[in-house]
Amino acid sequence: MDSLTGVVVSMVMLITTILLTLVMIIIWRTPPALVALYFVVFFVMESVYVSAIFTKIPEGGWIPFAISLILAFIMFGWFYGRQRKLEYELTHKIDSETKDTANRSRSSESHYIKNMKSLHKVTVFTTLRYLLVPKVAPGERFVVSKLGLRGVYRCVIRYGYADKLSLEGDDLVNQVIQSLRAHVLHCSNSLEVDDEVSELEEAKLAGVVHIRGKTRFYIGKECGWFDRTMLAFYEVLHSNCRSALPAMGVPLPQRIEVGMLYEA
Repeated sequence: MDSLTGVVVSMVMLITTILLTLVMIIIWRTPPALVALYFVVFFVMESVYVSAIFTKIPEGGWIPFAISLILAFIMFGWFYGRQRKLEYELTHKIDSETKDTANRSRSSESHYIKNMKSLHKVTVFTTLRYLLVPKVAPGERFVVSKLGLRGVYRCVIRYGYADKLSLEGDDLVNQVIQSLRAHVLHCSNSLEVDDEVSELEEAKLAGVVHIRGKTRFYIGKECGWFDRTMLAFYEVLHSNCRSALPAMGVPLPQRIEVGMLYEA
Protein backbone atom coordinates (compact mmCIF):
# COMPACT_ATOMS: atom_id res chain seq x y z
CA MET A 1 0.00 0.00 0.00
CA ASP A 2 2.90 2.37 0.75
CA SER A 3 4.30 1.70 -2.72
CA LEU A 4 0.93 2.36 -4.29
CA THR A 5 0.48 5.62 -2.37
CA GLY A 6 3.97 6.84 -3.23
CA VAL A 7 3.47 6.28 -6.95
CA VAL A 8 0.09 8.02 -6.93
CA VAL A 9 1.26 11.07 -4.99
CA SER A 10 4.41 11.55 -7.08
CA MET A 11 2.57 11.17 -10.38
CA VAL A 12 -0.18 13.57 -9.28
CA MET A 13 2.43 16.20 -8.41
CA LEU A 14 4.14 15.83 -11.80
CA ILE A 15 0.87 15.90 -13.78
CA THR A 16 -0.33 18.93 -11.80
CA THR A 17 2.85 20.79 -12.70
CA ILE A 18 2.36 20.04 -16.41
CA LEU A 19 -1.34 20.98 -16.41
CA LEU A 20 -0.73 24.19 -14.45
CA THR A 21 1.96 25.14 -16.96
CA LEU A 22 -0.57 24.72 -19.78
CA VAL A 23 -3.09 26.86 -17.88
CA MET A 24 -0.46 29.59 -17.41
CA ILE A 25 0.29 29.59 -21.16
CA ILE A 26 -3.19 29.19 -22.68
CA ILE A 27 -5.54 30.85 -20.20
CA TRP A 28 -3.61 33.13 -17.86
CA ARG A 29 -1.26 34.39 -20.62
CA THR A 30 1.65 34.44 -18.17
CA PRO A 31 4.95 35.85 -19.53
CA PRO A 32 7.11 33.04 -21.00
CA ALA A 33 10.02 33.77 -18.65
CA LEU A 34 7.89 33.16 -15.54
CA VAL A 35 6.36 30.04 -17.08
CA ALA A 36 9.81 28.65 -17.87
CA LEU A 37 11.08 29.44 -14.38
CA TYR A 38 8.16 27.66 -12.73
CA PHE A 39 8.23 24.67 -15.06
CA VAL A 40 11.98 23.98 -14.91
CA VAL A 41 12.21 24.15 -11.11
CA PHE A 42 9.17 22.02 -10.28
CA PHE A 43 9.44 19.63 -13.23
CA VAL A 44 13.04 18.73 -12.44
CA MET A 45 12.34 18.27 -8.74
CA GLU A 46 9.24 16.14 -9.25
CA SER A 47 10.85 14.11 -12.05
CA VAL A 48 13.49 13.04 -9.54
CA TYR A 49 10.78 11.84 -7.18
CA VAL A 50 8.99 9.95 -9.97
CA SER A 51 12.18 8.25 -11.15
CA ALA A 52 12.89 7.16 -7.59
CA ILE A 53 9.50 5.45 -7.17
CA PHE A 54 9.81 3.44 -10.40
CA THR A 55 11.60 0.78 -8.32
CA LYS A 56 8.31 0.29 -6.42
CA ILE A 57 6.30 -0.70 -9.52
CA PRO A 58 6.72 -4.49 -9.01
CA GLU A 59 5.53 -4.07 -5.41
CA GLY A 60 2.10 -2.72 -6.36
CA GLY A 61 2.96 0.56 -8.01
CA TRP A 62 1.68 -0.76 -11.36
CA ILE A 63 -1.96 -0.38 -10.28
CA PRO A 64 -2.14 3.43 -10.86
CA PHE A 65 -0.61 2.95 -14.32
CA ALA A 66 -3.23 0.34 -15.18
CA ILE A 67 -6.02 2.67 -14.04
CA SER A 68 -4.44 5.53 -15.98
CA LEU A 69 -4.35 3.46 -19.16
CA ILE A 70 -8.05 2.65 -18.81
CA LEU A 71 -8.96 6.31 -18.28
CA ALA A 72 -6.67 7.37 -21.14
CA PHE A 73 -8.43 4.90 -23.46
CA ILE A 74 -11.82 6.34 -22.49
CA MET A 75 -10.63 9.91 -23.06
CA PHE A 76 -9.00 9.01 -26.39
CA GLY A 77 -12.16 7.24 -27.56
CA TRP A 78 -14.22 10.35 -26.85
CA PHE A 79 -11.63 12.63 -28.49
CA TYR A 80 -11.36 10.43 -31.58
CA GLY A 81 -15.12 10.28 -32.07
CA ARG A 82 -15.50 14.04 -31.68
CA GLN A 83 -12.70 14.66 -34.17
CA ARG A 84 -14.25 12.33 -36.74
CA LYS A 85 -17.60 14.04 -36.28
CA LEU A 86 -15.99 17.47 -36.74
CA GLU A 87 -14.17 16.28 -39.88
CA TYR A 88 -17.46 15.01 -41.31
CA GLU A 89 -19.19 18.33 -40.67
CA LEU A 90 -16.33 20.34 -42.18
CA THR A 91 -16.24 18.21 -45.34
CA HIS A 92 -20.03 18.19 -45.77
CA LYS A 93 -20.71 21.88 -45.44
CA ILE A 94 -22.87 23.02 -48.33
CA ASP A 95 -24.01 26.30 -49.80
CA SER A 96 -27.74 26.36 -50.24
CA GLU A 97 -28.83 28.18 -53.38
CA THR A 98 -30.99 30.45 -51.29
CA LYS A 99 -28.26 31.36 -48.84
CA ASP A 100 -25.59 33.97 -48.88
CA THR A 101 -22.31 32.30 -49.84
CA ALA A 102 -20.62 33.96 -46.87
CA ASN A 103 -22.86 32.01 -44.49
CA ARG A 104 -22.01 28.34 -44.96
CA SER A 105 -24.28 26.06 -42.99
CA ARG A 106 -23.08 23.24 -40.79
CA SER A 107 -23.92 19.68 -41.75
CA SER A 108 -26.69 19.29 -39.16
CA GLU A 109 -28.33 22.57 -40.14
CA SER A 110 -28.27 21.79 -43.85
CA HIS A 111 -29.56 18.27 -43.13
CA TYR A 112 -32.53 19.70 -41.28
CA ILE A 113 -33.29 22.33 -43.94
CA LYS A 114 -33.03 19.86 -46.85
CA ASN A 115 -35.10 17.08 -45.33
CA MET A 116 -37.87 18.97 -43.56
CA LYS A 117 -40.70 19.65 -46.00
CA SER A 118 -41.45 22.94 -44.26
CA LEU A 119 -39.81 25.27 -41.78
CA HIS A 120 -41.29 27.24 -38.93
CA LYS A 121 -41.93 30.87 -39.68
CA VAL A 122 -38.98 31.68 -37.41
CA THR A 123 -36.23 29.08 -37.02
CA VAL A 124 -33.19 29.68 -34.80
CA PHE A 125 -30.25 27.26 -34.87
CA THR A 126 -28.73 27.58 -31.40
CA THR A 127 -25.27 26.38 -30.32
CA LEU A 128 -24.01 26.31 -26.74
CA ARG A 129 -20.26 26.95 -26.77
CA TYR A 130 -17.71 27.02 -23.94
CA LEU A 131 -14.72 29.33 -24.43
CA LEU A 132 -11.21 29.19 -22.96
CA VAL A 133 -11.88 32.17 -20.69
CA PRO A 134 -13.16 32.20 -17.08
CA LYS A 135 -16.27 34.27 -17.73
CA VAL A 136 -18.11 35.85 -20.64
CA ALA A 137 -19.69 39.27 -20.18
CA PRO A 138 -23.52 39.20 -20.40
CA GLY A 139 -23.46 41.64 -23.30
CA GLU A 140 -21.16 39.31 -25.29
CA ARG A 141 -22.91 36.04 -24.48
CA PHE A 142 -25.22 35.95 -27.52
CA VAL A 143 -23.88 36.13 -31.08
CA VAL A 144 -26.60 36.03 -33.74
CA SER A 145 -26.59 36.13 -37.54
CA LYS A 146 -28.98 35.56 -40.43
CA LEU A 147 -28.55 32.44 -42.58
CA GLY A 148 -29.96 33.96 -45.75
CA LEU A 149 -33.44 32.47 -45.70
CA ARG A 150 -36.10 34.78 -44.33
CA GLY A 151 -36.86 33.93 -40.72
CA VAL A 152 -33.86 31.60 -40.34
CA TYR A 153 -31.15 32.65 -37.86
CA ARG A 154 -28.12 31.27 -36.08
CA CYS A 155 -27.48 31.99 -32.39
CA VAL A 156 -24.31 31.07 -30.49
CA ILE A 157 -24.59 31.21 -26.68
CA ARG A 158 -21.09 31.56 -25.23
CA TYR A 159 -20.02 30.62 -21.72
CA GLY A 160 -16.68 30.65 -19.94
CA TYR A 161 -15.45 27.59 -18.08
CA ALA A 162 -16.31 29.25 -14.74
CA ASP A 163 -19.77 30.44 -15.82
CA LYS A 164 -22.95 28.72 -14.67
CA LEU A 165 -25.86 27.96 -16.96
CA SER A 166 -27.94 30.83 -15.63
CA LEU A 167 -30.52 30.93 -18.44
CA GLU A 168 -33.37 28.46 -18.31
CA GLY A 169 -36.71 28.02 -20.04
CA ASP A 170 -38.47 31.31 -20.72
CA ASP A 171 -35.43 33.36 -19.69
CA LEU A 172 -33.41 31.69 -22.43
CA VAL A 173 -36.12 32.33 -25.01
CA ASN A 174 -36.47 35.97 -23.98
CA GLN A 175 -32.73 36.59 -24.21
CA VAL A 176 -32.53 34.97 -27.65
CA ILE A 177 -35.50 37.03 -28.90
CA GLN A 178 -33.95 40.24 -27.55
CA SER A 179 -30.64 39.46 -29.27
CA LEU A 180 -32.41 38.68 -32.54
CA ARG A 181 -34.43 41.89 -32.31
CA ALA A 182 -31.27 43.94 -31.75
CA HIS A 183 -29.57 42.21 -34.69
CA VAL A 184 -32.55 42.87 -36.98
CA LEU A 185 -32.71 46.54 -35.99
CA HIS A 186 -28.99 46.96 -36.59
CA CYS A 187 -28.46 44.95 -39.78
CA SER A 188 -31.72 44.74 -41.71
CA ASN A 189 -33.07 47.05 -44.37
CA SER A 190 -35.21 49.80 -42.85
CA LEU A 191 -38.20 48.66 -44.93
CA GLU A 192 -37.99 45.12 -43.55
CA VAL A 193 -37.28 45.86 -39.90
CA ASP A 194 -40.91 46.21 -38.79
CA ASP A 195 -41.94 43.02 -40.59
CA GLU A 196 -39.10 40.93 -39.14
CA VAL A 197 -39.60 42.25 -35.60
CA SER A 198 -43.34 41.54 -35.77
CA GLU A 199 -42.58 38.02 -37.05
CA LEU A 200 -40.35 37.40 -34.04
CA GLU A 201 -43.02 38.57 -31.62
CA GLU A 202 -45.76 36.54 -33.33
CA ALA A 203 -43.58 33.42 -33.31
CA LYS A 204 -42.83 33.85 -29.61
CA LEU A 205 -46.54 34.21 -28.78
CA ALA A 206 -47.43 31.19 -30.93
CA GLY A 207 -45.11 28.98 -28.85
CA VAL A 208 -41.52 27.77 -28.86
CA VAL A 209 -40.32 24.28 -29.74
CA HIS A 210 -36.74 23.20 -28.97
CA ILE A 211 -35.47 20.82 -31.68
CA ARG A 212 -32.27 19.01 -30.75
CA GLY A 213 -30.06 17.45 -33.40
CA LYS A 214 -28.96 13.94 -32.38
CA THR A 215 -26.17 12.47 -34.49
CA ARG A 216 -24.87 8.93 -34.74
CA PHE A 217 -22.14 7.26 -36.80
CA TYR A 218 -23.02 4.79 -39.50
CA ILE A 219 -20.12 2.32 -39.44
CA GLY A 220 -19.99 0.67 -42.86
CA LYS A 221 -18.25 -2.54 -43.88
CA GLU A 222 -15.46 -0.61 -45.57
CA CYS A 223 -14.26 0.79 -42.22
CA GLY A 224 -11.07 -0.68 -40.77
CA TRP A 225 -10.97 -2.51 -37.48
CA PHE A 226 -9.54 0.53 -35.66
CA ASP A 227 -12.36 2.82 -36.79
CA ARG A 228 -14.93 0.16 -36.01
CA THR A 229 -13.61 -0.29 -32.48
CA MET A 230 -13.10 3.37 -31.60
CA LEU A 231 -16.32 4.67 -33.15
CA ALA A 232 -18.40 1.88 -31.60
CA PHE A 233 -16.85 2.75 -28.23
CA TYR A 234 -17.58 6.45 -28.85
CA GLU A 235 -21.22 5.62 -29.60
CA VAL A 236 -21.48 3.84 -26.25
CA LEU A 237 -20.05 6.89 -24.47
CA HIS A 238 -22.20 9.32 -26.44
CA SER A 239 -25.43 7.39 -25.87
CA ASN A 240 -24.87 7.59 -22.11
CA CYS A 241 -24.21 11.34 -22.03
CA ARG A 242 -26.88 13.58 -20.59
CA SER A 243 -28.46 16.13 -22.90
CA ALA A 244 -28.01 19.81 -22.10
CA LEU A 245 -31.73 20.49 -22.64
CA PRO A 246 -32.86 19.28 -19.19
CA ALA A 247 -30.10 21.33 -17.55
CA MET A 248 -31.38 24.42 -19.37
CA GLY A 249 -34.88 23.95 -18.01
CA VAL A 250 -36.53 23.13 -21.34
CA PRO A 251 -39.97 21.60 -20.61
CA LEU A 252 -40.45 18.06 -21.85
CA PRO A 253 -43.47 18.86 -24.12
CA GLN A 254 -41.33 21.44 -25.96
CA ARG A 255 -38.49 19.03 -26.85
CA ILE A 256 -38.09 17.30 -30.22
CA GLU A 257 -35.07 15.26 -31.34
CA VAL A 258 -34.06 15.05 -35.00
CA GLY A 259 -31.72 12.15 -35.77
CA MET A 260 -28.92 12.16 -38.33
CA LEU A 261 -26.43 9.51 -39.43
CA TYR A 262 -22.78 10.43 -40.09
CA GLU A 263 -21.07 8.00 -42.46
CA ALA A 264 -17.74 6.93 -40.97
